Amino acid sequence: MSLDPKYQKRSFLNATRELIVALYAIKDSESPEYKTKGSEFDGFMKAGITLGIVTRSELQKIIDEEHWSKFGMTIKERKAKKKDHKSEPEINNETDWSIYDTPTIKRK
Repeated sequence: MSLDPKYQKRSFLNATRELIVALYAIKDSESPEYKTKGSEFDGFMKAGITLGIVTRSELQKIIDEEHWSKFGMTIKERKAKKKDHKSEPEINNETDWSIYDTPTIKRK
C-alpha cells in the first residue's frame, strides 16, 4: 500500500463505489441488512471526510452516479416517485368478519 495521497484517494473512492453498489443491490430498504450496510457506508464516508482523503462533493458525485446507473433516475426523482406511490389510495383488503356474526349452527 502506497502512502501517495492520489493512490489513497483513488483507492478510497473505489471502495466507496463498491459499498454503495452493495447497498443499492439490497431490494428492501427497510430490511436489517440494508440498515446495517447503510450504517457501514455512512461510517466509511465520515472516516474519509475526517481523514481528509475525500470531500463531501466527491462522495456525493459517486452516490449520484451509482444511483443513476442502478435506478435510472436521480435521488430526488426516486423520492418523489416513492412519495407518489405512498399517497395513492390503498385497496381495502380487510377481511369481512360479518359472516361469523350468525351462530355456526345457522350458517350454510
